[in-house]
Amino acid sequence: MDEKLPHPCISGHTSRVELKAGTNSLPMRILVVDDTEAMLLLMTRFVGALGHEAIPARNGLEAVEVWRKERPELVLMDIMMPVMSGPEAAVVIKDEAGETWVPIVFVTGVGEENTLAEAIERAADDYIHKPVNFRVLEAKLKAFGRTLELNRKVREQSAKLADYYDRAEEEKRVVRHLMEQMVNADRLADPSLEYWLTPAESLSGDLIAAARTPGTILHVMLADGIGHGITAALNVLPLTQPFYSMTEKGYAIPDILVEMNDKIRQVLPVGRFVAVTLLAINEIDGCIEIWNGGMPELQVLNRAGEVVHACKSFSLPLGVVPSHVMDFMPERFYFSEPGYVLAYSDGLIEARNAQGQEFGLSRLMERLQGSDAAARMHSVQQSFADFLGGLPHHDDVSMVLASFGEKRCVPTQVAVSGEAATIASRLPSVAAEDEDVLWRYTLILGANELKYVNTVPFMMSFVSSIHELARNASDIFLILNELFVNALDHGVLGLESTLKNGADGMEQYLLERVRRLSDLQEGRIEIDLIGLQQETGHVLRVCVKDSGAGFDWQRIRERDPLKQAYGRGIALVQSLCVSLQYHGSGNEAIAYYVPHNA
Repeated sequence: MDEKLPHPCISGHTSRVELKAGTNSLPMRILVVDDTEAMLLLMTRFVGALGHEAIPARNGLEAVEVWRKERPELVLMDIMMPVMSGPEAAVVIKDEAGETWVPIVFVTGVGEENTLAEAIERAADDYIHKPVNFRVLEAKLKAFGRTLELNRKVREQSAKLADYYDRAEEEKRVVRHLMEQMVNADRLADPSLEYWLTPAESLSGDLIAAARTPGTILHVMLADGIGHGITAALNVLPLTQPFYSMTEKGYAIPDILVEMNDKIRQVLPVGRFVAVTLLAINEIDGCIEIWNGGMPELQVLNRAGEVVHACKSFSLPLGVVPSHVMDFMPERFYFSEPGYVLAYSDGLIEARNAQGQEFGLSRLMERLQGSDAAARMHSVQQSFADFLGGLPHHDDVSMVLASFGEKRCVPTQVAVSGEAATIASRLPSVAAEDEDVLWRYTLILGANELKYVNTVPFMMSFVSSIHELARNASDIFLILNELFVNALDHGVLGLESTLKNGADGMEQYLLERVRRLSDLQEGRIEIDLIGLQQETGHVLRVCVKDSGAGFDWQRIRERDPLKQAYGRGIALVQSLCVSLQYHGSGNEAIAYYVPHNA
């Protein structure tokens, strides 16, 4: 039904205009304020005819009270009113609305221009003159309706963005907490290690981890996940558990890499992979093992910062292909002088300054060569910051410096005296009396098991569960490892130590070891661990027996056990144990170890 309303024109005469209710597609709740009843009635009927809800008020104070109660979307308000003027009411409404936009349109008469200008400066959004041109008013209301709808959508989007931001920050907080828990910061404080990691965003897709095996070999891992931020950070998290748990048990680099590759392929989506470099620094053997899968070239440097060896990536990153088609054998470097290994992510050398230049490897090496050991990391960081000149880097940056050779771990014989001598004199030569046995753990390995079982790390899981031995895991690992390696290499495989002589002797020895172990058809090693109860406390008896021909231990026993006949490994075992005995044809070794603080 059409409704007819008088339309006061600017000229003052009255005409008629057709208004169709509902022509405005965006209905609003509009507060109409005027102290003249006729004008108030006319305006409220007009607003209602347009499909809006009109809420009347007769002065500024009433307008404020009604607004507080009804919270309308728009206000049409006269300027000159009793009790409280329109501009005064507008200021109160705007203040209380806060960040919510409430359009206020003043209806002004002739001669109120100065007051209107002041009102617009303080609170008004628009105005319309009296007598009101309702066609213009209709257009203004439609325009404000469109703007209010847009404003509503903006507020909704802002709320969604704020909620998304809060959830994203919570996710980052959780991931950051997980990384802090899974990346053991205490182990990164190793005196042989310096590191630097700075993310491109709040979370880093680069990961640095370090830990020592029970045999004190330092394992260091530097990993770089795809991209940066939370996605890249989640990519590298699966690496931490196998790295730490397997290093703690004494597993070698190839075994750890297999487990990490399998873990990544198991938990990450297809197409996700992680570039990794893993290195092991063995101070006892003077050897560094390096595996590089997809990372920039590692540098082995001497004290002066000169490169003595470089290790390029020779394998795919982890997670690309199954483990059985990967080559996890590390590259080896043997050292006789102190130095350090440099590993870094591509985010460091590929960072660009304002001129588009890359930081580059040459600039990095220059800073290392020109700095002493105490200042080299800081020198690189300062050079990097100066190079960027305040610009952000767009990829995660990480760098590791791992020192070696400063304190070579050369075993020395421990004199058996005092309490240790008393214990040694009471130890049984071959077998233990049943009443002295607290526990016993025996492992017998045939040819097939010798090929595939990681014997010593496997046994260390048991050793670590014995309270009296857990705090001495490092010593026991060294004892077991040396006795087992001697039994396997020299007893079962028949390898001669003289193969190690020469510049590449160790590499030839290891290659021959791999070949003979692969071809092994028969052989046997028995390992027997017994916990003995002595008057002075707990004693560990280790017996390792192999099926090899043995050696003339009676003749060698008369010589200095630290000389070449025994080899460095046997000297190490003797330095740790109160007694080391050979029996039979020399293919059975029995060692007694007294735990410290047992």
